Amino acid sequence: MTDARARLLEHLRSRATTLGPAEIRARVRAAAAELDATLAGLTEAEARRAAAHGEWSIAQVVDHLAQTMIRSADELRHLLAGRRPPAPAVYDGLVSGAALWVPWAELVDGVRSASAELDALLGAAAALEPSPSGTVKTILVVSRPGADGQPVPDLFAAELDWKAYALVQRLHLLDHRTQIRTLRAALG
Repeated sequence: MTDARARLLEHLRSRATTLGPAEIRARVRAAAAELDATLAGLTEAEARRAAAHGEWSIAQVVDHLAQTMIRSADELRHLLAGRRPPAPAVYDGLVSGAALWVPWAELVDGVRSASAELDALLGAAAALEPSPSGTVKTILVVSRPGADGQPVPDLFAAELDWKAYALVQRLHLLDHRTQIRTLRAALG
C-alpha cells in the first residue's frame, strides 16, 4: 500500500471513529452547499463547454456526481440497515450520458436531489443504536506522482464502514467542487 493510500485510509477511519453521526452529516451538508455555490450562475453553454480536449465539461461532472451520489445513497441505505450492499461497487467515471442532452437545470436538480437523499439517510443514522456494523467495497482515488512528476490518479478498493463511507462522499463532493472551480476559471 502506498503512503498516500495509507494516509487516506487512516484519515477516514480516524475521523469515522471520532465524529458522531450529526457531525458527519454536517460535514457532508457543508460540502454539498459548497458544490451548490460553485454551480451558481452557470449558463447552459458554460456548463456544456469542455475546457480542454479529453476533459469533462461541468455538465458531465454534475451528471457524474448525481449518478454516483444516488448509488452511494443506496449503498448507505443497505449499510444502515445492517446489510452489505450488493455488488458492484460505485466505480469511478460513472456517468449516464445525460450531460449531453438533459437541460442544465435538470442536471443541477438531479445532483441536488441525490444530495438530499444522502442527507436524509445521514439524518436517520443519528437515531440508530447501536451503530450498524458491516462494510462496503469502496473505490477510492488518491494522487501519486507519474513518471513525468505530474500527479496521476491511483485507484484502489477498500472496505469501509458507514461513517467512513459517508466521509468519502464528502471528499468526493469537495474534489469535484474544486474541479468545477478549475473548469470555470479555464473557461474564463
